[in-house]
Amino acid sequence: MNLPTVPRAVLRAEWIKLRSVRSTYLTLGAAVVLGLGVGLLDVSSAAGHWTTMSAADRADFDPVGDPLSGFQFGELALGALGVLAISTEYATGMIRATFTATPRRGTVYAAKALVLGLFALVASELCAFTAFLLGQAVLSRRHLNVGLGAPGVLRAVACAGLYMAVVTLVGFGLGAIIRHTAGALAATFALVFLAYPAARAVEGFSLVPDHLLLVNAADALATTGPPTGPHADRVPSLSFALFDLALYLVVFLGLGAWRATRDA
Repeated sequence: MNLPTVPRAVLRAEWIKLRSVRSTYLTLGAAVVLGLGVGLLDVSSAAGHWTTMSAADRADFDPVGDPLSGFQFGELALGALGVLAISTEYATGMIRATFTATPRRGTVYAAKALVLGLFALVASELCAFTAFLLGQAVLSRRHLNVGLGAPGVLRAVACAGLYMAVVTLVGFGLGAIIRHTAGALAATFALVFLAYPAARAVEGFSLVPDHLLLVNAADALATTGPPTGPHADRVPSLSFALFDLALYLVVFLGLGAWRATRDA
């Protein structure tokens, strides 16, 4: 499956599908509302109570990560966007018409993944930078704000957007594998959040499961300093967190491609 050779007509058709369905805007809107809303509440609370906060709470405050904290919830909506981008065609039977128009199923799958991935990346980066800038506007009242030019800040915000785009594509892969909207949504939720308690069960044996969790990778990607606290060793290094994103993409998009080339 060679992405650069995907016909423009197929890419155009998939783009029309993505932007013409209501679920695209509903899920993206939910991600924006949750991401920006929760992040703003977080930094507003910190700025409003800064003078009465304990020294430990002040030390834990992150002017970069806290404005982005809402996307811990918004990423579920983005994962749902990925699932719906393919599962609805299987649910309605429209996928057969798609494969009739373009018999090469690998080409169709590649076009869907490429269009969705680019859309999700642009939308996620816009959301991440908007959340960061709004958060800094609130924090500036207490002179707690930081600029994009500060060490590691631009990287952290950009990686937060990248992470959300990856979650979207993981949802897409699960949608292709399971072909059932409710089942794929449940699997996406479990992969992003429920894997965390599962890793606790083997915590005494190895930290590898912790370092492979998406939620822990997000902690490494969207912050500028080293992890702190009693569970800092659960957070992977920046390079390992980027490896996690690549691994999840390869595994779930690869399995989705294998499944998509089977009978609809």
